[in-house]
Amino acid sequence: MFNCIKESFKITNMNLIIATPLILFSLISTLYLIFSSGKSIIGNIFTIALFFLMISAFLSGWFYMVMKAVKEPTVDKNNLISESFFSGVGEYFVPIMGMIIIMAVISSIVIVAATFLGKYYIGNPGISSTELSNALYSIDTMKKFVESLTQEQLIKINLWNALLFIALLINEFVIMLYAPSIFFKKKNPFIAFFISIKDLFSRHFFKNIGIFLFIFIIYTTLSTLTTIFNNNIIAHFILTLANFYFISYLVVLVFNYYYSNYAKIGSNIDQNI
Repeated sequence: MFNCIKESFKITNMNLIIATPLILFSLISTLYLIFSSGKSIIGNIFTIALFFLMISAFLSGWFYMVMKAVKEPTVDKNNLISESFFSGVGEYFVPIMGMIIIMAVISSIVIVAATFLGKYYIGNPGISSTELSNALYSIDTMKKFVESLTQEQLIKINLWNALLFIALLINEFVIMLYAPSIFFKKKNPFIAFFISIKDLFSRHFFKNIGIFLFIFIIYTTLSTLTTIFNNNIIAHFILTLANFYFISYLVVLVFNYYYSNYAKIGSNIDQNI
């Protein structure tokens, strides 16, 4: 596992151009959502549909770039965007659309299950959506809101937070190997999902947990630092660049880990379910 982590850093550093589509997509999508929101219901539906297509196109091309870099670390950097990205869009656009839809369904199931368990075992803390919305207005309103809560309400809120946090971790762990299974084994998003689940809970299960925890620690650390230094322009700029780098690295890590442990057999690719 440690060799894979180290090797993934090397692949990322050799192919820093992988971060370019991520930066461009973040900028374009942010501007698109800013200027497209606040219209009619039909307009908002169109905005969401187009954004879904944009994400599908981006991920299909970007993941294909990552796959190429993992399989061929010394690949021509100029071809990664000019050829590989657009080849990936053409070849994996539909499978990635299916993957996003399936992931949305899975996430919904996890949220519904967590909500059901919370209502049954924790109970309603007795807070209305209006009260919660007003509390989020500022730090002062949040402090007053917390001070007005009873001990029982605070306990229930903490339990709800813990439950939803655990549900989120389970959801992210379940889909961790989904994308690389599409690019290394089966393009069919339904078959690829079952392959990824089989791989996740079979060979190297504890290594899978280790990789997931490593990803979680990096992501949490960067998110915390970004929040702390949000008002410092220079630090925020540096952390933004660091976020783009580490997001690219973590995707390379997952793909490289899957390729090394589940796909590559000598010089061949294991495509068995």
